[in-house]
Amino acid sequence: MEIQSQPQASSEPVKRFPQLDNQELIKSSFWISQVFMIIATVTGVFLAAQEGLSQAITFDTLTNKQNNYYLRHALYDEVSDNVQLLNEYRENIVGKPTSTIKNFHPNMATFVWENMRYSQYTLETPSAILSETRRFYMQAEDIVNKIETRVYGAQYGGGLLKELTEKVSTQTLPALKANYTELANELKRNDIIVE
Repeated sequence: MEIQSQPQASSEPVKRFPQLDNQELIKSSFWISQVFMIIATVTGVFLAAQEGLSQAITFDTLTNKQNNYYLRHALYDEVSDNVQLLNEYRENIVGKPTSTIKNFHPNMATFVWENMRYSQYTLETPSAILSETRRFYMQAEDIVNKIETRVYGAQYGGGLLKELTEKVSTQTLPALKANYTELANELKRNDIIVE
């Protein structure tokens, strides 16, 4: 006869899940602390975002000013060189035969002026400076063409060029220099050195 072995009851107690104490969830101090934690988190994220935005705007503004500085300084150099070129042209044509005047044709630099139309910073330049520069290029080209086509005599055309270059030298160029110098000073106050 076979004896069936019955499973013996284990002497180890049966493990039960620990009883959860939900009393803490009922207390108002728990919920108040959670609300303050959420408020603190949202406020922290908001303030960090505000500071980041502020820094980004400041950086963008200073970068624009730096680009404007270089653009205006380059324009100043180009116009200044062209004024000198026109003054030399005027001196060379006075007293020369009209048939040889075309040999002294001034090849004015217009690289900066022409490329300013593609720059997003051009219209940030004061309009008075842009208008005066535009008039300078237009009038200089017109006077030189009229001298070379004998509409103006060399003496008369030279006088018109002298008036034009003096006006640009005493009004437009000093205003442009003051403008880009002011930008350089502002950048220097923000630890950005341009030269």
